[in-house]
Amino acid sequence: MNQLRGLFMKDWTIIKGYLLIALLLDVLIPFGSAMLFQVEFFEGLLVFSGTVMALHALLPIVLLSILFTKDMDRPDIFFHSSASIHTINASKFAAVLLATAISLVWISLLTFVFLLFAPDLEEMKSFIPSGAAFAAGILFFSLLITIIYYFYLTMFYTMKPKIGGFAYIVTFGLFIFGLEMWDRFMATDLYAAATDFWVIQLNESELLTNIGRGMMISFENQLTLHVGQLLVSTLLLILLYLIAAYWFEKKVRA
Repeated sequence: MNQLRGLFMKDWTIIKGYLLIALLLDVLIPFGSAMLFQVEFFEGLLVFSGTVMALHALLPIVLLSILFTKDMDRPDIFFHSSASIHTINASKFAAVLLATAISLVWISLLTFVFLLFAPDLEEMKSFIPSGAAFAAGILFFSLLITIIYYFYLTMFYTMKPKIGGFAYIVTFGLFIFGLEMWDRFMATDLYAAATDFWVIQLNESELLTNIGRGMMISFENQLTLHVGQLLVSTLLLILLYLIAAYWFEKKVRA
């Protein structure tokens, strides 16, 4: 635990400056965009604040790239660390997700303040609970993206010593290939069977309605929870992480 705490403090020291930049951009982008574009000021603030909130799904992969780049610049320290790859990853994932959560809460609070002072926007103020659900969904989605990104980041660092800058192109090609394979898998009978496994019918409530609005999900039909689909996605992400961690430990840190 002490080792994990020490690694976390080291990673946090690296990214806290970038977090301050993100917090500043959370203010500048909505205000600057609302003033530059020919839209009603408060409506522009709300639109661009929502856009900035959505962009937080990508913030963890930016911060994760920074952390690994810093470590790879000092291989004499990183490669000879006594910490396991899982401890190292736990530190980095915790640091980037905490930074993302702080920035996301900050822009969410700003958006709430914009709504309080916005004139003649009573209807939009009713979407405040949906906005909270939207922010929570973004944070959860950012975790999924971070795991997938770590998988391809490991591929990149595995290939870079052998093929140099060409590793960028190959990694991107493998990412596109992975998306194509996932689309094909979703079209199989196996995926359909998993999706139809353990389907729970949910009664629509105000909470679910707010979550649906926040996640831009339509509730026109009966709301259902596909547990099998959730399990397949979770198992796939765990598998991707374990493979990536093994590669990093055996190939990159070797």
